[in-house]
Amino acid sequence: MTGVLVVNAGSSSLKLRVLGPADEVIASADLSAWDGRPDDPGLRDFLGGLTGVGAAGHRVVHGGHRFTAATPIDDDVVAGIEALTGLAPLHQPRALAGIAAVRAALPGVPTVACFDTAFHAGLPAAAAAYALPAAWTRRFGLRRFGFHGLSHAYADGRAAELTGNNAPRSQGHWGVPEGRSSGPA
Repeated sequence: MTGVLVVNAGSSSLKLRVLGPADEVIASADLSAWDGRPDDPGLRDFLGGLTGVGAAGHRVVHGGHRFTAATPIDDDVVAGIEALTGLAPLHQPRALAGIAAVRAALPGVPTVACFDTAFHAGLPAAAAAYALPAAWTRRFGLRRFGFHGLSHAYADGRAAELTGNNAPRSQGHWGVPEGRSSGPA
């Protein structure tokens, strides 16, 4: 049986799950006081004991303008994630450490970066814009990126499953009327 390793590197913890074909948890480890090192003994032991992993997915907080969808990880993608560290300085280095650890322990296993900001990449221009001078927005590439997109995507899909309503929902901004960005009706 081939499992999928899911790596969720937070700012101070690391959650690892291997999921089977029916989304059942086959193996798991939580490093609640992870120091962010790819050679952490708990991480190394967990990864070293895995068999049958066919792919790995890594939660990465910030994809910036470049990464707007799940992306297969290669050295160029790692460099791109590293370049975005200034946008998420507590999370990006931890995600990179998780990526390095998995690539070292499971060579040849395809790895994919799943970006929290990707869910919100399609925000309408009016919703993505900050109330700042347009020159600043252009010069510095400022926009509202949105966060926790992987959780929003899961909740969106689960809501559709539970209600039988598969109509597209509004980028995780539930309760906001179509065409509006915020505020009362």
